[in-house]
Amino acid sequence: MRFINGNYYLTSTQNSNIQMKSATTIEGLKSAASKVIFSDSTAGRNFDFWAPEFWYLDGTWHLYYSVAGNGDDATHRLHVARGGTNANDPSAGAYSYVGSLIPPNLSTQWAADGSILEVGGSRYLIFSSFQGSNQCLFIVRMTSPTTITGNAVVISCPTLTWEKSGSPVQEGPEAITINGVTHIVYSASFCGTDDYALGILTLSSGADPMSASSWVKSSNPLFSKDPSVGVYGPGHHFMFQKGSAWYFAYHAKSATNQGCGNTRTTRVQPFSTSGNNPVFPKPLGTGVAINEP
Repeated sequence: MRFINGNYYLTSTQNSNIQMKSATTIEGLKSAASKVIFSDSTAGRNFDFWAPEFWYLDGTWHLYYSVAGNGDDATHRLHVARGGTNANDPSAGAYSYVGSLIPPNLSTQWAADGSILEVGGSRYLIFSSFQGSNQCLFIVRMTSPTTITGNAVVISCPTLTWEKSGSPVQEGPEAITINGVTHIVYSASFCGTDDYALGILTLSSGADPMSASSWVKSSNPLFSKDPSVGVYGPGHHFMFQKGSAWYFAYHAKSATNQGCGNTRTTRVQPFSTSGNNPVFPKPLGTGVAINEP
């Protein structure tokens, strides 16, 4: 989700395509018509589209996503499509397939949740893949918005109890820089559990983002369930700004034991900053009205 030139844009997926809707208000997104912005009939990359993100890089919109073939989750890989050049409207131009983003050392490995990290004048692709039985966070250098170079390296794996509910998972990485300090906010634990939550890594000053030792993990979740207001499994967020104010979109469930399917709904809340750090609020129940950004 992004706010661009007076409009909110939100992507979603069906098994066979990626869709986008827009409105001048977040409330308006509820009834806005969805437009299919990308689909692919090519065998091996035509089923189960996941986690689309749209980024305006080097004068063009790019769509990063993962997709599988023939309904086989194990074949999920990262891909990129190229869109239009209108900076004010990511839905204006047709998106066309460019290629896969598969590091050589992960050529046969499941991968998902690709996102962009820009720090120190360099650009990186951050994503989730496996190291043994652990779903971890990886990083690889980019030479262009559609090209990666070299092998990917692990920067973080689930080691804390709250990261391992259901199964040991770190996924959905999203970068944010506040006053020159770069963080990665990620989702932890299996999405089908009530304990799905957000954690945070912080890049040490001047350190190499390609080194795991450069990233410091917070020992506690940044954002997690609150049964007292009926919020379970909140996670897989995206942070965006309207003016100088920060907001995050995420999905969560309104009842316990709802799994990882269509009972998840998209929610938006503001968050604040303190010094160089993001400060996330407690989750709000769906019956709570808040002011539009």
